[in-house]
Amino acid sequence: MGHLRATILGDSLSRILEQNGAEVTGVNHLGDWGTQFGKLIVAYTKWGEKGAVEANPIKELFHLYTHFHKEAEINTILDDEAREAFNQLELGNKEYTELWQWFREVSLEAFQLLYDQLNVSFDHLQGESFYNDQLVGTAKLLEEKGLLEFDDGAYIVRLKGIPPALIKKRDGASLYITRDVAAMLYRVEKYEADKILYVVGQEQSVHFEQLSQLAELLNVKIEVEHIPFGMILKNGKRCPREKEKLFYWKILLQMWKKKHLK
Repeated sequence: MGHLRATILGDSLSRILEQNGAEVTGVNHLGDWGTQFGKLIVAYTKWGEKGAVEANPIKELFHLYTHFHKEAEINTILDDEAREAFNQLELGNKEYTELWQWFREVSLEAFQLLYDQLNVSFDHLQGESFYNDQLVGTAKLLEEKGLLEFDDGAYIVRLKGIPPALIKKRDGASLYITRDVAAMLYRVEKYEADKILYVVGQEQSVHFEQLSQLAELLNVKIEVEHIPFGMILKNGKRCPREKEKLFYWKILLQMWKKKHLK
């Protein structure tokens, strides 16, 4: 439901700004990269069947993802395997790259069904993976500016009044902030953006303060503005993140069934 709110709010803001004379470029920044794909890769290699995924991709991927988390509660080594799988994916492992592309394609098909129903469109679909080949250059730029610091086996950038930005983990894998810096630099160069609105939940407020400070330290002429929205609570408590993701997968599964299982 968090993803649904971000989509609707972002689309509404885009329409309002355009009606008021702003030149808007709408970018769908999909979370199509990260450790969650390491989890899915591990789940598929251990328990998946190609025929089952081909026959009903969203349903089968959903089941594999949920099965991974159930097993990981018992066998914590699975989380380590998922992190290593994602690290290998970033390094260009051929088998994992092909699996990731396959998972991404069937997911995008399901997403598009939802966008069509909402009458939502984007100028560009550039998820986190789009910036993967720019991450080395991003880290190098931070190093050249004298900002990158090696600390406890990882590379960080120290900031004022907030936790440091972790640019590269001990295993060499990139992080959300690394990809967001790369995306910011790309948008300034490609679209000549002077302001970027990030429609993301309020729990990411520190992250975007980090990004804003990094822009200043890099002397990038851009205004970073976080457009936050609240969290969905259940019985007064925050819903576990994985449960939110699984609920979203269920919505996509229902929509996929309507299209393919008539």
